[in-house]
Amino acid sequence: MSPIPHTRVLTLLAVCIASAASATATSVPRITFAELTDNSDLVVSGRIVREWTAWDSGHKYIWTHYQLRTSGVHKGATGPMVEFAEPGGMADGMGMTIAGAVRYSVGDNVMVFLQRMPNGYLRTTGWGQGKYLVDGDSKLHAEMSLRESDLVDTRTARAGNAARMALEGLSLGDAVRMVSLRVAAGRTGSK
Repeated sequence: MSPIPHTRVLTLLAVCIASAASATATSVPRITFAELTDNSDLVVSGRIVREWTAWDSGHKYIWTHYQLRTSGVHKGATGPMVEFAEPGGMADGMGMTIAGAVRYSVGDNVMVFLQRMPNGYLRTTGWGQGKYLVDGDSKLHAEMSLRESDLVDTRTARAGNAARMALEGLSLGDAVRMVSLRVAAGRTGSK
């Protein structure tokens, strides 16, 4: 048996690495501020107070659930607590990882855009595009779990960055006013 040529081994290794990298990638369309607001059923701000993982009702997928104590409801209607979930986590000694899934931590002060999924769960709109951390000065900061390369421009790059650029660094009060104006514009039919 003859040895495998060096170049062939390197080529095979490169193909394996590329395949592994693409198998864990998640491509998500960039969304504008208007799309982020329009596609969200609920926009709230508050603090994450609880986190737990559980299987879905069909025992097929693991979800990490979060409970948020609301300090403000900016679109939609809810009580003092909101429960939402993101795919992935550990349950019953089994783990499930979803590339690009949004993660929160107990204690996070956030403004989140949430969308109802077919399974009934609320989930962050546009993957990480709907999560903003609120700092001690009440300024918003985009917390993107996706890498820039995972976001796919379906329009121009300028429009694609509009959601992040529109809210990044704004005060929570200014962001709430922007959401309120967008919600009001949607009710009058001008989108």
